[in-house]
Amino acid sequence: MKQRTVGKLGVILSVILFCIGVGVYSFAELDSVDKEKEVNLFSYVPADCIGVLETDNIELLATEFTQAAYTSQLDTLESNILLLLQDKFNSYISDNTHAFNNHINRVAVSFHSELCIAQNVVFYFRTDEAGKKFLHQMIREVASFAPKTETYRGEKLDIYMVHQKDFITVYQEDGFLALSYQKHLIEQVVDAFKNQTSLMDNKAFAEKYHDKAFNFITLYGRTAAVPLLSDAGVDCWSEFDMHFNSEVFYLSGEVFEPDSCVRRMADRLENVTSFSSDSILLMAGRHQVDSCISCVIADSEHTLFEECISNLSRDASYIMVVDMDKVAREPQKYADYLPKFIIEHTSMFRPFILSIQVSSVNGHLSHIFVFTYKD
Repeated sequence: MKQRTVGKLGVILSVILFCIGVGVYSFAELDSVDKEKEVNLFSYVPADCIGVLETDNIELLATEFTQAAYTSQLDTLESNILLLLQDKFNSYISDNTHAFNNHINRVAVSFHSELCIAQNVVFYFRTDEAGKKFLHQMIREVASFAPKTETYRGEKLDIYMVHQKDFITVYQEDGFLALSYQKHLIEQVVDAFKNQTSLMDNKAFAEKYHDKAFNFITLYGRTAAVPLLSDAGVDCWSEFDMHFNSEVFYLSGEVFEPDSCVRRMADRLENVTSFSSDSILLMAGRHQVDSCISCVIADSEHTLFEECISNLSRDASYIMVVDMDKVAREPQKYADYLPKFIIEHTSMFRPFILSIQVSSVNGHLSHIFVFTYKD
């Protein structure tokens, strides 16, 4: 499978994680950006977004993900976000003289609609002056005309026309650059920073968010990992760290909710009604989970479905294993157990068995979603 563009790859990856409730690229070993100019990208992200993907490692996107057996199955949604820059990105990334890793050390992408198209996202780059010049240069090389400059709340916005019909709006500060196909989204970025209404001003998010060290891809979605556990109207966020291998991808993290809500969610874990039928298993309560997994492990022969069960933790408070082909036949039947996005796009996930486990540990709810490729 040939390498995808950075932008298209980002949207594909966001779709994978939007299934959990809800491009991106960056570069490993990026220590040479001026430390004094490093900014928290989340201080610019509007708090009303529905998800944010953050990364510091392009290798996971450009190599591991694209080489996986299941990648082509997920390549069902098209996006043109920065697609026009495909040749430029590929050539610059392969040319060490441009030294990406010396100038850009963090990238985030915020999503502002459940419809995953280019027009609904904003890219954020933590970068030095050389990195900004590089990004502007790439856009200029595909732009139809010189950029038009406008001012919003005292901030300069550069607007490029590309392909005679689309526009890319760019906003930059010291150590930071943001771009989007939608000028109004960039204006919201300016507002979020100036009005202190960014995600870092959202108490539920800011209290739980922590800066990752290196080599990570994480999506933060405005959702509970399992919908039936969340209180209606509560500002709930979930963290999903992404991991890949050739046959499986999985997402792990915690729920970002006020402590009182997390306690109620933990109580509900023990009271979910368990059931089992062909190609689906739902089990709640640590004793029941332990007993169920132990019985499966004791069998000498396993189907792939049973293997997925046996790989879950016996210390989990809640598990669910389901063949996504079964969900695709009656998606609304599973709406309380699976996030909205996965219910609305079940056909994309039919080739997988989905395993979910939720655990309550020291007052925190952690979760793991495992997608196992069947073919």
